[in-house]
Amino acid sequence: MFYGGRTIYVSMILDGKGILGDTTLTATDIDDGAIAKAKQGIYLERSLKDVPPEVAARYFTKDGQTYICSERLKKSVQFKKQNLLLDKFDQGHDLVVCRNVMIYFTEEAKHKLYHKFAASLRPGGYLFVGSTEQIFSPGQYGLESTETFFYRKINA
Repeated sequence: MFYGGRTIYVSMILDGKGILGDTTLTATDIDDGAIAKAKQGIYLERSLKDVPPEVAARYFTKDGQTYICSERLKKSVQFKKQNLLLDKFDQGHDLVVCRNVMIYFTEEAKHKLYHKFAASLRPGGYLFVGSTEQIFSPGQYGLESTETFFYRKINA
């Protein structure tokens, strides 16, 4: 489950490992326009600056000043509208990525969301957050820090 992230990049990694077909990727946003844009899979060249050229050539087609993502990758991602504060979360995730989203929420809302994220993970699943969203007391959410910005759900 991805909130505000670049899900297509994760799909490239999974495809490179040969496991894309065995995964379910869901990307959510509250903004219908953002979802529609993400579904198009059109990126400016600067968006691919950190993608190795051979990887970009495998997954993108250049079209003028933009790059169009392959249908295979686009079809690997489910896009859906979601209000993080109000909507229920699906359960049993191996990985939840929420980067550069939490900066817009109050401390009270962040606390609620960290609980919801942790509850949506399977035991041993990971939450990955952005640098401004570091969790200073992950144990209160049933999480433990494994790397900077990575938290694992403690087996319950």
